[in-house]
Amino acid sequence: MNKPVLIVDKLTRSFETAAERLLILDELDLVVPEKNRIVILGESGCGKSTLLNIIGGLENPGSGSITAGPFKVDRLDEAGLAQYRGTFVGLVFQFHYLLKDFTAVENVMLPAFMQGVKKREALERAKQLLCDVKLEHRMDHYPAQLSGGERQRAAVARALINQPSLVLADEPTGNLDPANSDTVMDLLFSVISDYGSTLIMVTHDQNTASRADSAYRLVNGKLVLQ
Repeated sequence: MNKPVLIVDKLTRSFETAAERLLILDELDLVVPEKNRIVILGESGCGKSTLLNIIGGLENPGSGSITAGPFKVDRLDEAGLAQYRGTFVGLVFQFHYLLKDFTAVENVMLPAFMQGVKKREALERAKQLLCDVKLEHRMDHYPAQLSGGERQRAAVARALINQPSLVLADEPTGNLDPANSDTVMDLLFSVISDYGSTLIMVTHDQNTASRADSAYRLVNGKLVLQ
């Protein structure tokens, strides 16, 4: 088995309300080998997105430990989290979050440029990724000129621009019709494989789970292997 790219150990996360303490993740464990494709299923509100956000350094982990490559994610300060998100992790959300005043190629190259990559190199990387996701003919179009499926494919390209070891995808086709959903999913799995990244995806789609190396269901705060 490949060496682990991610180790989650006894992760516990709860939310407090005036009336009760809601336990979302209960001493959850997960080990993900590098270059694997992992799918996490579960009912709405069970904590799938919370788990992904914590792994991605977007939410406070509560208690437990998260080790991603050389990063001790649960111990990082804001500067360390920014470096982690900028270099080690690529994020794909249900909504594309493309900047409306930038073209597709500018949106894709921006994270690399912000990490100090020279403009010419960032541009070439972005162009190659847009070719990889079959958007070579739409590079100079703005988000408003792209279809929903095209915007999400551009978001996949953007997530890979800094050559992340780990890609986290949260319902990446949740806003798309079935035909566009299948296209985006095909490209996501293909490009992830080509770039040698590890994928962890949250989805409701059982068909997508069948394409993964491992599929888990989040039940009562713990991951159960399907």
